[in-house]
Amino acid sequence: MTDQENQELPDQNDTPVDAAVEGGVVEPTTDTASELEAAQAEIAKLKDAFLRAKAEEDNVRRRAEKDVANGRKFAIEGFAKEMVNVFDSLKLAAAVEISEQADDAVKSLHEGVGITLKQLQSGFAKYSLVEIAPEVGDKLDPNLHQAMSMVESAEVEAGCILNVIQAGFQLHERLLRPAMVVVAK
Repeated sequence: MTDQENQELPDQNDTPVDAAVEGGVVEPTTDTASELEAAQAEIAKLKDAFLRAKAEEDNVRRRAEKDVANGRKFAIEGFAKEMVNVFDSLKLAAAVEISEQADDAVKSLHEGVGITLKQLQSGFAKYSLVEIAPEVGDKLDPNLHQAMSMVESAEVEAGCILNVIQAGFQLHERLLRPAMVVVAK
């Protein structure tokens, strides 16, 4: 260092030394300690607020993703309810017995109804629309079946299905229409 540089720099011996400095360790004064505690409390408060905001953001994102997924999954629900009625009509038409003496046009029409019913069932399977068709003797499941009446029966034990009035349907895991059944008492 040159003499000029030495003159520009203050002499370290000339600076006042705080009485709180001992052995290179700074001991905070009372004012400094309270400011430090206040700053640490503010930091903790802001950190908590940040974590809560981040958690809320994650929850909103998850809810939105779930809503979008359900929207896609159940978008056809209204249409499916209408098609279930068409299915019921086609099923009744296909169940009609055609005699051997029937006209070829009637036989062809009946065959076309059966083919249409199979195509509709294939479309239902593609979009996870499942028919709930309980069997006689099955236990009544109030989540899937609606008991229309109760009848005394020696054939089936109490609480079991005696007769199926109308099949039910589920879209994915959501019930569209319960199966309407008669239950034995």
